Amino acid sequence: MPDSASPLTDDDLEALHNRDPDAVRRWIYGNRDYIHSVLQRYSDNSERARDLVQEALFQALRSLPNFRGDSKITTWLHSIAKNVALSQHRKDQRHSYLEADTLEHVQAKLAPDRALGSTPLEETEEEQKYALLYDAMEELSESYRRIIRLRDLEEQSTKEVAEQLDLTRVNVRVRLHRARRALRDALQSRFDDAYRETYEMAA
Repeated sequence: MPDSASPLTDDDLEALHNRDPDAVRRWIYGNRDYIHSVLQRYSDNSERARDLVQEALFQALRSLPNFRGDSKITTWLHSIAKNVALSQHRKDQRHSYLEADTLEHVQAKLAPDRALGSTPLEETEEEQKYALLYDAMEELSESYRRIIRLRDLEEQSTKEVAEQLDLTRVNVRVRLHRARRALRDALQSRFDDAYRETYEMAA
C-alpha cells in the first residue's frame, strides 16, 4: 500500500488524471485493502463488501479526472467506498420500505429515537427514511395526512376514525387505502431521487 499520508505531487496528480497505468496501480489498486475495509464498515456483511470492491474501484477510476488532489487519496477513496456501500444497500432495500405492512407502521419509521448500538449504516438509513417520510407526508392532501395520522400514527380503530371524520367505515377504508398508495408513490419518487444522487456524488 502506498504512503497515503503523503500528499500527491503535481506529477502524481497529472498521471492519475490521465489514468496512467503505473499511477493507477500505485494509488488506486494499491489501496484495494483500504477500500475493502471501508466497505466492510458500511456493508451488511463481509461477503457483500468483497463483492463491492470492484464497483468502488470502477467508481474511483471513473472519477479520477474530477479528483483535485486537495485531500489525501484515502479520504477521497473513503467517500467513494462509503457511497458505493450505501447505494447498494438502498438498492437492496428500496422496495421493502414501500410495502403496505411498512406503511401500516409509519409511527415506527417517523420516531426520532434510534436503537442503541446502531451501526453507521443503520443510523444513516434511519435518518434518511425519517426525512423522506416526513417530506412525503407533507406532499399529501390534508384529508390523506389526517387519516394516516389517525389510523396509522395514533392507531385508532376504523370505527373511531369514521366517527371523527363523519364517514362510513367503508369510506374510511377506501380513503386510507388511497392515502397509503399516495404516500407510497411520494416515497418512491423521493427514494429514486436519493438513490440517483448518491451515484452522482460518487461520479
